[in-house]
Amino acid sequence: MYKRILLGISPLFLLLLETLPVYSQYQLTYSDTTFVVDHIFISGNKHTKNNIILREIELKKGDTVYLHALLNKIEKSKQNLINRSLFNTVDITPKRHDFNKVDLYVEVTERWYIWPIPILTYADRNFNVWWETNDFSRVNYGVNLKVYNFRGRMETLNVILQGGYDKTVSFDWRDPYVSKEQKWGVELFAGATFNHETDYKLDKNKLVYYHEEKSYSKKRISGLVTATYRPKYYFIHKLSFGYDYWEFADTLLQLNPDLAYSHSRFSYLSLEYNFKYDFRDYAPYPLHGFYAEADLKQDGLGLLSKEVNLFSLYLVFDQYIQLHKRWYFAYSLTTQLIPNRYQPYFFQKGLGYDPMGIRGYQLYMVRGDWIGQFRSNLKFAIVPKKSFILRFIKTEKFNRFFFGLYANVFFDGAYASSRTPYKNNSFLNNTFLYGTGVGLDFVTFYDVVIRAEYVFNKNKEHHFFISFVAPI
Repeated sequence: MYKRILLGISPLFLLLLETLPVYSQYQLTYSDTTFVVDHIFISGNKHTKNNIILREIELKKGDTVYLHALLNKIEKSKQNLINRSLFNTVDITPKRHDFNKVDLYVEVTERWYIWPIPILTYADRNFNVWWETNDFSRVNYGVNLKVYNFRGRMETLNVILQGGYDKTVSFDWRDPYVSKEQKWGVELFAGATFNHETDYKLDKNKLVYYHEEKSYSKKRISGLVTATYRPKYYFIHKLSFGYDYWEFADTLLQLNPDLAYSHSRFSYLSLEYNFKYDFRDYAPYPLHGFYAEADLKQDGLGLLSKEVNLFSLYLVFDQYIQLHKRWYFAYSLTTQLIPNRYQPYFFQKGLGYDPMGIRGYQLYMVRGDWIGQFRSNLKFAIVPKKSFILRFIKTEKFNRFFFGLYANVFFDGAYASSRTPYKNNSFLNNTFLYGTGVGLDFVTFYDVVIRAEYVFNKNKEHHFFISFVAPI
């Protein structure tokens, strides 16, 4: 009897598929009827090629799926497309016909892709360090031309021409799909940087700089070729082969004999493997899902300057959990390991340089052979993400607007192990560090995140910081 009732109800789900809005369809969880994907129609992509969009949709023409799998794959496909940073909005609507056939209607709103961005930056390692001095002579200027979705193929072109305090010229081109099956990609980078001022040691875990007025204290020329492999939707592998040339002023080696190797000029090759598993709902500011990354790099392959030999390992795992309605929790576990006993100063890693760092110690540099860190956030959605259409703006690339506002409390901790913890008066190594505080996050379209935080650290210091990326 119950089976007959359920069989009688199932056609109602077919009717609902055609009549209910997308957000209501996701409430449906039962159907013993399978559906065949008949056609996929795409609209709104004036620049983006159809095959780029179809690559992110987890349903293909001819697929046979149950209702719950259909709706789940539609949601994941929307997530895939949004996380490519090509579109402001993505809607996928299933419509039934011929009893069990379903057509998918994909509607996208494309972003603005060409950004000639003026460069007006600080020479220091982050905004908060520069703000301590407010020294405008340490400002760089120029132009950074960013072209996203180049040729409508999700390629990225990035050209930097920078003058001012430091000089930089670079070219970066990334094509995610050079193979017909859209799995293999390639990335090419070449650049040169010339710095008047270079840090050469630490004093009480803060950088000490040397300034060369008439010439450059540091020169770097580098190139990188990367092969990428993305077999499905969430995994990506990268294998990179790089070349680096460094030149330091002789005075720097006199000030710190451990700054580099035995001479002021050297070059080396490097090999790096990177793996990412990204299952976040919205990568610029995630609320659900998880992210994992592993990176192995060998600097120095026994060629060119043979004394260069450094191995590093980086691991990270992030998770994002919705606790209840507007309450969310996120945490991040990260470690970095450099087993080599001798590390020249310019090669050394530590807290304070991306990607390592905890809130409360943004003004410090804590170098170490092994670093472990933990970051956590408990947040409340004051204003959950809301979408608006700004009708006074004519172009849809900017009139479809959303924003969200989140209050949060956080606690971060880290430990940096060093074989020589007290060298150069470093007092933050080999001890547990932590920072805690409150913050306010503003999120809006074009992947913009603005964070304001007030933080206290273990050293009884308190600071106000502004940041422009998600904390985890």
